[in-house]
Amino acid sequence: MIRLGLVGCGHWGTNYLRIFRLMEGVEVVTVSDVKPEPLAKVRKQYPSIQTPGDFSKVLEDPKIDGIVIATPASTHNAFIRSSLQARKHVLVEKPLALEETQSRALVELADTSRRILMVGHTFLYNPAVRKMKEIIEKGVLGKIYYLHATRTHLGLIRDDVSALWDLAPHDVSIFSYLLDQEPRKVSAIGTACLKEGIPDVAFINLFYADGIIGNIHLSWVDSNKLRQVAVVGSKARVLFDDLNTLERIRIFEKGVSIDKPYENFGEFQLLLRDGDIISPKVTAEEPLRNVCNEFIDSIRTGKRPLADARNGHRVVRTLCAMQKSIQSEGEPVLVEEEETPLPSRGRQ
Repeated sequence: MIRLGLVGCGHWGTNYLRIFRLMEGVEVVTVSDVKPEPLAKVRKQYPSIQTPGDFSKVLEDPKIDGIVIATPASTHNAFIRSSLQARKHVLVEKPLALEETQSRALVELADTSRRILMVGHTFLYNPAVRKMKEIIEKGVLGKIYYLHATRTHLGLIRDDVSALWDLAPHDVSIFSYLLDQEPRKVSAIGTACLKEGIPDVAFINLFYADGIIGNIHLSWVDSNKLRQVAVVGSKARVLFDDLNTLERIRIFEKGVSIDKPYENFGEFQLLLRDGDIISPKVTAEEPLRNVCNEFIDSIRTGKRPLADARNGHRVVRTLCAMQKSIQSEGEPVLVEEEETPLPSRGRQ
């Protein structure tokens, strides 16, 4: 039996509780939150679950194997550190931390404590995103030219982080997963429309090897809710629309390529191709449930999860570069290689 403690019982915490409660061989022992209202709801719905107000009591409980952290991003570093020091496995909502030095230190702490540290990059566990990767690896798109993501919604405004840290982790992790590489440099601009000092709109460019570029549009203030990722190649384009429940993935076989080798502009000719729009089958699975399943499996087997601490750290490094670029009004910022390699031993 794997026993868990949950910290934070807001929107995402409630979803984690729902899923883990239904998993065989898993027991949610405690739920902790700084607000009394969500704890009162837990006590009413699940009388068997303990609801201590003091998080240290959760850490001291020897029956708890892992801790699920669904608290505001600004609190992640402290909660993760204390949990790992108490030798608990950890699943934390994105982002892993808000500073590169913090996220690297957490990777090292997870390694030395030999505990799983997993980040909730849920789109890496989305069947539609995995289908996109399968399509790319099969060569359906041909040579990859660029990626574009739009993540806008007139909705939740956070007080502790900007839209960059709230929304961009999704698309940064998706791009890296699809391309099997991290960006070499980034350029970003943003503005604060609603609250001074907290950018709620951003336009971001990412530069990868082989001339591939990525572009992300983020907004908390756009009334048109969009959740889309497109990958454009020499043979076709694939679109993931998370709000389209009937056709989450569509492949557009229309494209353009150079007809033949050329030596001068007079010989230059483009070949336009028209083709079908294909909607491949995507399995109906809840991404968050897949995240939870992999966390439990990793605890049981010691196998490193896809969204492990290193993956989370690489996303944080990219986000930090984006933030520097926004602060310098769009100046390109290198996502530099690690000066010293991260440890490779241990369960992580």
